[in-house]
Amino acid sequence: MKKIKVLQFPIANTRGGITQYALKNWEFIDKDRFQFDFATRSKSLDFADELLAQGCKIHYLSCSSEESESQFIKEVHQILDEDYDVIHLHTSFWKGFLVEQLAIERNCPMVIVHSHSTMIDTLDDHQREKSIEKHNFYRNTFPLEYATHFSACSKLAAEWLFGEQVLRENIQILNNAIDVDKYRFSPEIRDNYRKKLNLEGKFVLGHIGRFVYQKNHVMLIEIFREVYRNNANARLMLIGVGELESNIRQLVKEYGLENEVSFLGKRSDVASLLQAMDIFLLPSHFEGLGIVLIEAQAAGLKCLTSIDVPVEAKITPNLKFLPYNVSEWVSNILQVENGYVRENNNHLIRQAGYDLKKQIRIIEKLYAGKDISEDCRSAADEI
Repeated sequence: MKKIKVLQFPIANTRGGITQYALKNWEFIDKDRFQFDFATRSKSLDFADELLAQGCKIHYLSCSSEESESQFIKEVHQILDEDYDVIHLHTSFWKGFLVEQLAIERNCPMVIVHSHSTMIDTLDDHQREKSIEKHNFYRNTFPLEYATHFSACSKLAAEWLFGEQVLRENIQILNNAIDVDKYRFSPEIRDNYRKKLNLEGKFVLGHIGRFVYQKNHVMLIEIFREVYRNNANARLMLIGVGELESNIRQLVKEYGLENEVSFLGKRSDVASLLQAMDIFLLPSHFEGLGIVLIEAQAAGLKCLTSIDVPVEAKITPNLKFLPYNVSEWVSNILQVENGYVRENNNHLIRQAGYDLKKQIRIIEKLYAGKDISEDCRSAADEI
Protein backbone atom coordinates (compact mmCIF):
# COMPACT_ATOMS: atom_id res chain seq x y z
CA MET A 1 0.00 0.00 0.00
CA LYS A 2 1.36 3.40 -1.00
CA LYS A 3 1.97 5.62 2.00
CA ILE A 4 0.42 9.07 2.25
CA LYS A 5 3.33 11.55 2.19
CA VAL A 6 2.95 14.50 4.55
CA LEU A 7 5.23 17.53 4.75
CA GLN A 8 5.27 19.34 8.08
CA PHE A 9 6.28 22.97 7.39
CA PRO A 10 8.10 24.46 9.25
CA ILE A 11 9.66 23.08 12.44
CA ALA A 12 12.50 24.55 14.51
CA ASN A 13 15.35 23.37 16.68
CA THR A 14 13.19 23.06 19.77
CA ARG A 15 10.80 20.49 21.17
CA GLY A 16 8.15 23.04 22.07
CA GLY A 17 5.16 24.62 20.37
CA ILE A 18 4.70 23.81 16.70
CA THR A 19 7.72 21.50 16.61
CA GLN A 20 6.42 19.49 19.57
CA TYR A 21 3.02 19.17 17.90
CA ALA A 22 4.48 17.85 14.64
CA LEU A 23 6.93 15.48 16.34
CA LYS A 24 4.30 14.02 18.67
CA ASN A 25 1.95 13.41 15.75
CA TRP A 26 4.76 11.57 13.97
CA GLU A 27 5.46 9.49 17.08
CA PHE A 28 1.87 8.26 17.33
CA ILE A 29 0.71 8.11 13.71
CA ASP A 30 0.35 4.81 11.84
CA LYS A 31 3.73 4.60 10.11
CA ASP A 32 2.55 1.81 7.84
CA ARG A 33 0.12 4.27 6.25
CA PHE A 34 1.79 7.66 6.59
CA GLN A 35 5.21 9.14 5.92
CA PHE A 36 6.27 12.45 7.48
CA ASP A 37 8.99 14.74 6.13
CA PHE A 38 9.93 18.06 7.69
CA ALA A 39 11.01 21.49 6.46
CA THR A 40 12.97 23.87 8.67
CA ARG A 41 14.65 27.24 8.54
CA SER A 42 16.99 26.19 11.37
CA LYS A 43 20.57 25.47 10.33
CA SER A 44 20.46 22.17 12.21
CA LEU A 45 18.15 20.07 14.37
CA ASP A 46 19.36 18.41 17.55
CA PHE A 47 16.95 15.54 16.89
CA ALA A 48 17.73 15.17 13.16
CA ASP A 49 19.44 11.78 13.53
CA GLU A 50 16.37 10.43 15.29
CA LEU A 51 14.08 11.48 12.44
CA LEU A 52 16.45 10.29 9.71
CA ALA A 53 16.73 6.89 11.38
CA GLN A 54 12.94 6.61 11.18
CA GLY A 55 12.96 7.25 7.44
CA CYS A 56 11.99 10.92 7.49
CA LYS A 57 13.53 13.46 5.15
CA ILE A 58 14.52 16.91 6.45
CA HIS A 59 14.52 19.87 4.08
CA TYR A 60 16.74 22.75 5.20
CA LEU A 61 15.74 26.14 3.81
CA SER A 62 18.64 28.56 3.52
CA CYS A 63 16.55 31.72 3.79
CA SER A 64 13.10 33.16 4.29
CA SER A 65 11.04 34.74 1.53
CA GLU A 66 11.75 38.16 3.08
CA GLU A 67 15.51 37.59 2.78
CA SER A 68 15.48 36.33 -0.82
CA GLU A 69 12.19 35.61 -2.49
CA SER A 70 13.74 34.08 -5.60
CA GLN A 71 15.97 31.69 -3.62
CA PHE A 72 13.10 30.79 -1.29
CA ILE A 73 10.81 29.99 -4.25
CA LYS A 74 13.53 27.85 -5.82
CA GLU A 75 14.01 25.84 -2.63
CA VAL A 76 10.27 25.41 -2.02
CA HIS A 77 9.86 24.09 -5.57
CA GLN A 78 12.65 21.59 -4.90
CA ILE A 79 10.75 20.40 -1.84
CA LEU A 80 7.48 20.17 -3.76
CA ASP A 81 9.22 18.01 -6.35
CA GLU A 82 8.84 15.23 -3.76
CA ASP A 83 5.14 15.00 -4.69
CA TYR A 84 3.58 15.31 -1.25
CA ASP A 85 -0.03 14.31 -0.74
CA VAL A 86 -0.40 16.75 2.17
CA ILE A 87 1.33 20.03 2.99
CA HIS A 88 0.60 20.82 6.64
CA LEU A 89 1.53 24.48 7.16
CA HIS A 90 1.93 25.52 10.78
CA THR A 91 1.94 29.23 11.50
CA SER A 92 1.69 31.77 14.30
CA PHE A 93 1.00 34.83 12.16
CA TRP A 94 0.85 35.93 8.53
CA LYS A 95 4.01 37.14 6.82
CA GLY A 96 2.69 36.20 3.40
CA PHE A 97 1.17 33.19 1.68
CA LEU A 98 3.81 32.26 -0.85
CA VAL A 99 4.17 28.62 0.23
CA GLU A 100 0.40 28.16 0.09
CA GLN A 101 0.31 29.65 -3.41
CA LEU A 102 3.16 27.49 -4.69
CA ALA A 103 1.67 24.31 -3.21
CA ILE A 104 -1.70 24.92 -4.86
CA GLU A 105 -0.09 25.86 -8.17
CA ARG A 106 1.84 22.59 -8.02
CA ASN A 107 -1.50 20.77 -7.57
CA CYS A 108 -0.83 19.45 -4.09
CA PRO A 109 -4.02 17.53 -3.17
CA MET A 110 -4.22 18.89 0.38
CA VAL A 111 -2.89 22.17 1.80
CA ILE A 112 -3.70 22.68 5.48
CA VAL A 113 -3.19 26.10 7.08
CA HIS A 114 -2.99 25.59 10.85
CA SER A 115 -3.00 28.44 13.39
CA HIS A 116 -1.01 27.94 16.59
CA SER A 117 -0.93 31.35 18.28
CA THR A 118 -2.81 34.56 19.04
CA MET A 119 -0.12 37.25 18.80
CA ILE A 120 3.35 38.09 17.49
CA ASP A 121 6.36 37.51 19.72
CA THR A 122 8.96 40.28 19.35
CA LEU A 123 11.07 42.19 21.85
CA ASP A 124 10.42 45.58 20.33
CA ASP A 125 6.93 47.11 20.65
CA HIS A 126 7.34 49.14 17.45
CA GLN A 127 8.44 46.06 15.53
CA ARG A 128 5.46 44.16 16.91
CA GLU A 129 3.07 46.88 15.77
CA LYS A 130 4.53 46.82 12.26
CA SER A 131 4.33 43.02 12.17
CA ILE A 132 0.71 43.09 13.34
CA GLU A 133 -0.09 45.62 10.61
CA LYS A 134 1.43 43.28 8.00
CA HIS A 135 -0.33 40.28 9.56
CA ASN A 136 -3.70 42.02 9.38
CA PHE A 137 -3.15 42.92 5.72
CA TYR A 138 -2.36 39.34 4.72
CA ARG A 139 -5.14 37.95 6.93
CA ASN A 140 -7.72 40.13 5.21
CA THR A 141 -6.44 39.43 1.68
CA PHE A 142 -5.58 35.72 1.88
CA PRO A 143 -7.11 34.01 -1.19
CA LEU A 144 -9.22 31.11 0.06
CA GLU A 145 -8.25 29.02 -2.97
CA TYR A 146 -4.69 28.84 -1.62
CA ALA A 147 -5.72 26.23 0.96
CA THR A 148 -7.94 23.19 1.04
CA HIS A 149 -8.34 23.04 4.83
CA PHE A 150 -8.23 25.53 7.71
CA SER A 151 -7.49 24.53 11.31
CA ALA A 152 -6.47 26.00 14.65
CA CYS A 153 -5.57 24.88 18.16
CA SER A 154 -8.23 27.11 19.77
CA LYS A 155 -11.03 29.51 18.89
CA LEU A 156 -8.82 32.51 19.68
CA ALA A 157 -6.09 31.14 17.44
CA ALA A 158 -8.67 30.73 14.66
CA GLU A 159 -9.85 34.32 15.05
CA TRP A 160 -6.27 35.63 15.11
CA LEU A 161 -5.14 33.99 11.87
CA PHE A 162 -8.29 33.87 9.78
CA GLY A 163 -10.32 36.88 10.93
CA GLU A 164 -13.44 37.36 8.84
CA GLN A 165 -11.79 35.91 5.76
CA VAL A 166 -12.67 32.29 6.61
CA LEU A 167 -16.08 31.27 7.92
CA ARG A 168 -15.83 29.87 11.47
CA GLU A 169 -17.70 26.70 10.53
CA ASN A 170 -14.97 25.99 7.95
CA ILE A 171 -12.21 26.07 10.57
CA GLN A 172 -11.65 22.83 12.44
CA ILE A 173 -10.14 22.81 15.93
CA LEU A 174 -7.34 20.26 16.15
CA ASN A 175 -6.51 19.80 19.81
CA ASN A 176 -2.88 19.98 20.94
CA ALA A 177 -3.20 16.58 22.56
CA ILE A 178 -0.74 14.76 24.83
CA ASP A 179 0.23 11.23 25.82
CA VAL A 180 -1.99 11.29 28.90
CA ASP A 181 -0.55 8.21 30.57
CA LYS A 182 2.98 9.62 30.36
CA TYR A 183 2.02 12.58 32.57
CA ARG A 184 -0.02 10.72 35.20
CA PHE A 185 1.10 11.66 38.72
CA SER A 186 3.67 9.29 40.19
CA PRO A 187 4.79 9.69 43.84
CA GLU A 188 7.87 7.56 43.04
CA ILE A 189 9.01 9.79 40.18
CA ARG A 190 8.26 12.88 42.27
CA ASP A 191 10.42 11.68 45.18
CA ASN A 192 13.22 10.59 42.85
CA TYR A 193 13.37 13.87 40.94
CA ARG A 194 13.07 16.09 44.01
CA LYS A 195 16.00 14.21 45.51
CA LYS A 196 17.97 14.47 42.27
CA LEU A 197 17.34 18.22 42.07
CA ASN A 198 17.97 18.82 45.78
CA LEU A 199 14.36 19.95 46.28
CA GLU A 200 13.32 17.61 49.08
CA GLY A 201 11.03 19.40 51.53
CA LYS A 202 10.83 22.51 49.32
CA PHE A 203 7.80 24.38 47.99
CA VAL A 204 8.47 24.19 44.24
CA LEU A 205 7.02 26.60 41.69
CA GLY A 206 7.51 25.61 38.06
CA HIS A 207 7.40 27.07 34.57
CA ILE A 208 8.04 25.60 31.12
CA GLY A 209 8.57 27.90 28.16
CA ARG A 210 11.06 29.68 25.93
CA PHE A 211 12.68 32.80 27.32
CA VAL A 212 10.80 35.21 25.05
CA TYR A 213 8.45 38.15 25.49
CA GLN A 214 5.38 35.93 25.09
CA LYS A 215 6.09 33.93 28.26
CA ASN A 216 6.40 36.98 30.54
CA HIS A 217 9.35 35.78 32.63
CA VAL A 218 9.86 39.22 34.19
CA MET A 219 6.49 39.03 35.92
CA LEU A 220 7.22 35.42 36.84
CA ILE A 221 10.39 36.48 38.69
CA GLU A 222 8.53 39.32 40.40
CA ILE A 223 5.91 36.82 41.58
CA PHE A 224 8.52 34.41 42.88
CA ARG A 225 10.40 37.21 44.65
CA GLU A 226 7.29 38.01 46.69
CA VAL A 227 6.50 34.35 47.35
CA TYR A 228 10.04 33.83 48.65
CA ARG A 229 9.69 36.82 50.98
CA ASN A 230 6.71 35.04 52.52
CA ASN A 231 8.12 31.52 52.37
CA ALA A 232 11.90 31.04 52.40
CA ASN A 233 11.31 27.39 51.55
CA ALA A 234 10.08 28.33 48.06
CA ARG A 235 12.05 27.44 44.95
CA LEU A 236 11.48 28.23 41.26
CA MET A 237 12.19 25.77 38.45
CA LEU A 238 12.56 27.26 34.95
CA ILE A 239 12.63 24.88 31.98
CA GLY A 240 13.51 26.18 28.53
CA VAL A 241 15.95 28.28 26.55
CA GLY A 242 15.63 31.49 24.58
CA GLU A 243 16.95 34.89 23.65
CA LEU A 244 15.93 36.54 26.94
CA GLU A 245 17.52 33.97 29.24
CA SER A 246 20.56 36.16 30.04
CA ASN A 247 18.23 39.06 30.95
CA ILE A 248 16.26 36.88 33.33
CA ARG A 249 19.42 35.44 34.87
CA GLN A 250 20.59 39.00 35.50
CA LEU A 251 17.27 39.92 37.12
CA VAL A 252 17.47 36.85 39.37
CA LYS A 253 20.99 37.89 40.35
CA GLU A 254 19.91 41.45 41.12
CA TYR A 255 17.26 40.07 43.47
CA GLY A 256 19.77 37.76 45.15
CA LEU A 257 17.81 34.65 44.20
CA GLU A 258 20.52 32.66 42.37
CA ASN A 259 20.33 29.83 44.91
CA GLU A 260 16.53 29.68 44.80
CA VAL A 261 15.94 29.75 41.02
CA SER A 262 17.04 26.81 38.86
CA PHE A 263 17.61 27.25 35.12
CA LEU A 264 17.25 23.73 33.74
CA GLY A 265 17.53 24.51 30.02
CA LYS A 266 16.13 22.37 27.22
CA ARG A 267 14.90 19.05 28.64
CA SER A 268 13.51 15.80 27.30
CA ASP A 269 12.16 14.71 30.71
CA VAL A 270 9.45 17.35 31.12
CA ALA A 271 6.85 14.79 32.23
CA SER A 272 9.05 13.80 35.16
CA LEU A 273 9.98 17.39 36.05
CA LEU A 274 6.28 18.23 36.35
CA GLN A 275 6.01 15.55 39.04
CA ALA A 276 8.60 17.42 41.13
CA MET A 277 6.63 20.69 41.12
CA ASP A 278 3.98 21.82 43.60
CA ILE A 279 2.35 24.47 41.42
CA PHE A 280 2.64 25.42 37.76
CA LEU A 281 2.71 29.07 36.62
CA LEU A 282 2.11 30.46 33.12
CA PRO A 283 1.69 34.27 33.17
CA SER A 284 1.95 34.52 29.35
CA HIS A 285 1.05 37.64 27.41
CA PHE A 286 -0.62 35.30 24.90
CA GLU A 287 -0.87 31.62 23.95
CA GLY A 288 -2.38 29.70 21.07
CA LEU A 289 -3.56 27.24 23.69
CA GLY A 290 -0.83 26.59 26.25
CA ILE A 291 -0.24 22.85 25.85
CA VAL A 292 2.01 22.85 28.91
CA LEU A 293 -1.13 23.59 30.92
CA ILE A 294 -2.72 20.40 29.61
CA GLU A 295 0.42 18.47 30.58
CA ALA A 296 0.53 20.08 34.03
CA GLN A 297 -3.14 19.29 34.69
CA ALA A 298 -2.54 15.69 33.60
CA ALA A 299 0.20 15.58 36.25
CA GLY A 300 -2.34 16.64 38.89
CA LEU A 301 -0.77 20.06 39.44
CA LYS A 302 -2.50 23.22 40.57
CA CYS A 303 -2.05 25.69 37.71
CA LEU A 304 -2.25 29.48 37.54
CA THR A 305 -2.28 31.25 34.18
CA SER A 306 -3.01 34.67 32.74
CA ILE A 307 -6.40 35.84 31.53
CA ASP A 308 -5.07 35.98 27.96
CA VAL A 309 -4.71 32.20 27.69
CA PRO A 310 -7.62 30.56 25.77
CA VAL A 311 -10.38 29.16 27.96
CA GLU A 312 -10.01 25.76 26.26
CA ALA A 313 -6.89 25.24 28.38
CA LYS A 314 -9.05 24.74 31.48
CA ILE A 315 -9.75 21.01 31.55
CA THR A 316 -9.78 20.34 35.30
CA PRO A 317 -10.73 22.33 38.42
CA ASN A 318 -6.98 22.72 39.08
CA LEU A 319 -6.53 25.61 36.63
CA LYS A 320 -7.27 29.23 37.50
CA PHE A 321 -7.04 32.35 35.32
CA LEU A 322 -5.62 35.49 36.93
CA PRO A 323 -5.10 39.13 35.88
CA TYR A 324 -1.61 40.65 35.61
CA ASN A 325 -1.47 41.52 39.29
CA VAL A 326 1.55 40.20 41.20
CA SER A 327 -0.08 40.31 44.62
CA GLU A 328 -3.07 38.28 43.40
CA TRP A 329 -0.77 35.61 42.01
CA VAL A 330 1.22 35.50 45.24
CA SER A 331 -1.93 35.16 47.32
CA ASN A 332 -3.17 32.22 45.23
CA ILE A 333 0.23 30.51 45.32
CA LEU A 334 0.52 30.75 49.10
CA GLN A 335 -2.88 29.10 49.49
CA VAL A 336 -1.31 25.78 48.53
CA GLU A 337 2.09 26.15 50.23
CA ASN A 338 1.17 23.45 52.75
CA GLY A 339 0.41 20.92 50.03
CA TYR A 340 -2.69 19.28 48.53
CA VAL A 341 -3.81 15.94 47.17
CA ARG A 342 -2.57 15.33 43.61
CA GLU A 343 -5.70 13.83 42.08
CA ASN A 344 -5.77 11.80 38.88
CA ASN A 345 -7.92 13.86 36.50
CA ASN A 346 -6.83 12.11 33.33
CA HIS A 347 -10.37 11.00 32.57
CA LEU A 348 -11.22 14.70 32.22
CA ILE A 349 -8.29 15.22 29.85
CA ARG A 350 -9.54 12.36 27.69
CA GLN A 351 -13.15 13.53 27.77
CA ALA A 352 -12.06 16.97 26.56
CA GLY A 353 -10.35 15.40 23.53
CA TYR A 354 -6.72 15.91 24.54
CA ASP A 355 -5.63 12.26 24.48
CA LEU A 356 -3.12 11.98 21.65
CA LYS A 357 -3.89 8.29 21.09
CA LYS A 358 -7.42 9.29 20.06
CA GLN A 359 -6.58 12.65 18.49
CA ILE A 360 -4.11 11.06 16.10
CA ARG A 361 -6.92 8.97 14.60
CA ILE A 362 -8.63 12.25 13.64
CA ILE A 363 -5.39 13.51 12.08
CA GLU A 364 -5.10 10.27 10.11
CA LYS A 365 -8.65 10.69 8.78
CA LEU A 366 -7.87 14.27 7.80
CA TYR A 367 -4.70 13.30 5.92
CA ALA A 368 -6.59 10.48 4.20
CA GLY A 369 -9.08 13.00 2.84
CA LYS A 370 -12.01 11.88 4.99
CA ASP A 371 -14.58 14.13 6.66
CA ILE A 372 -13.65 14.86 10.30
CA SER A 373 -16.49 17.27 11.07
CA GLU A 374 -18.12 14.71 13.38
CA ASP A 375 -14.82 14.06 15.18
CA CYS A 376 -13.83 17.59 16.16
CA ARG A 377 -15.59 20.86 16.76
CA SER A 378 -15.37 23.83 14.46
CA ALA A 379 -14.33 27.33 15.50
CA ALA A 380 -18.01 28.28 15.37
CA ASP A 381 -18.95 25.83 18.15
CA GLU A 382 -19.38 26.88 21.75
CA ILE A 383 -16.76 25.75 24.26
